[in-house]
Amino acid sequence: MKRRAPDGFTLLELLLAVSILSLITASIMGGIHLGRRAWESSRASETLDEAESAIRATVGLVSKAYLPAANLALDLMTQPTGPFRGALDSCRFVALSEGGGQWGGLILTEIGVDNGPEGRELAVWTKPYRPKEGLTPTRGQMRKTVILRDLARVQFSFFGKQQQDAALPQQGPLPAWSADWNSRIGMPMLVSVKIAANRMGRVIESQATVALRQQ
Repeated sequence: MKRRAPDGFTLLELLLAVSILSLITASIMGGIHLGRRAWESSRASETLDEAESAIRATVGLVSKAYLPAANLALDLMTQPTGPFRGALDSCRFVALSEGGGQWGGLILTEIGVDNGPEGRELAVWTKPYRPKEGLTPTRGQMRKTVILRDLARVQFSFFGKQQQDAALPQQGPLPAWSADWNSRIGMPMLVSVKIAANRMGRVIESQATVALRQQ
């Protein structure tokens, strides 16, 4: 009478199966980990690019600030400040269109913070500049373009001389950094911008300084 082979696996077969399963699981988990790291690195790079793009766009606009000499007297007489207004979280100025199809080649520009559907955002408002209006148009009268969404904070600071001695125009207070700009004699020499965005559970910050052309 033939002896029947026992059902099931031998201990050696079971150990071999477990070893192979462990190798397969380790390979899969390693691939998932590498994929996750690559995705996180790519997302972090994209996030940094967003902040840097916002900085480049902002300083690019500020660098076009222009002092319309022909209308300076009118601006000084009719406006509480000069042709450039600066605050901690915004600035408003007259800019050169530099090739843009704008009336007179000058654009009234404001960069600041606004509340959007996804939270706070950094935006720019523009409108063709007209001397009779000066810097008075409201944001509602201007065209809005969003620069950066989910904004954490933005900070402007301004370097220059905001006052001068009427008798000795070349003298007076030395240029200094300030959190606002309310001078009626001209524009700041330098503008520093810090922009921070909320991304991936943390705050990504970028900073730049731009020199303004002094007419």
